[in-house]
Amino acid sequence: MEENHQRIAALLIELNKQADPEDLFPTLAPSAAEFNHANPYAFCLATCLDRGTKADIIWTIPFWMFQILGHLDPKKIYRMTLAELGDLVNRLPKKPRYINAAPQTIQDLTKIVVEKYKGDAEGIWAKHNALEVRKVFLSVYGVGPGIANMAAVLIEKMYGFQFSDLDHTRMDIKPDVHTMRVLYRLGVAAAVQEDEAVRAARYLNPVFPGEIDGSLWHLGREFCNASKPFCYKCPMRSVCPRVDV
Repeated sequence: MEENHQRIAALLIELNKQADPEDLFPTLAPSAAEFNHANPYAFCLATCLDRGTKADIIWTIPFWMFQILGHLDPKKIYRMTLAELGDLVNRLPKKPRYINAAPQTIQDLTKIVVEKYKGDAEGIWAKHNALEVRKVFLSVYGVGPGIANMAAVLIEKMYGFQFSDLDHTRMDIKPDVHTMRVLYRLGVAAAVQEDEAVRAARYLNPVFPGEIDGSLWHLGREFCNASKPFCYKCPMRSVCPRVDV
């Protein structure tokens, strides 16, 4: 690995260590962050619905569901029909992008939590490896490899759960608009493409590619904007070849 890429990797890893959980799990209601942390089912709901919607909306949706229903009990939600779940989604103050798919996503996840883990969503990862966790999330309607990879990485961030070193080598980033753009501008990815972003992260940090997902996402969201990047404030400005963008 060339010297500047080594510096890029080291900075991204350090930024990940310093990251404030509020930066990775932004919400629109102060109580929502604490609610998600205390409720693994809420965490899983937000993760599975995270498709093309702003992060602060996604991480507040379970809290809004709780306010509307008066509970967020997976065993009670398990008994709701798709039509009832659709009505619930329509009542949210702000909605996920794929509003027609969201009820099926909620229903699929809830069935897994209730039927396989007796209503305890933490069972998805407790005593399981990252590949098993990824498989569970992939079985939920609308969840693709990117979200499944992200789920395992965020479980460590949210709950302090630790997968094995072998698991870490197989845990990739979620290649979204932010991570793809940042890796390209840093000169590590050859194009703004999902496969290139995944390859670049594996190259930078082969022992744990997903470890730099949060720092890449935060950089793209806060500094490396698509049209008006704030290069002068960016923590990566000393190593980025595009600081004059």
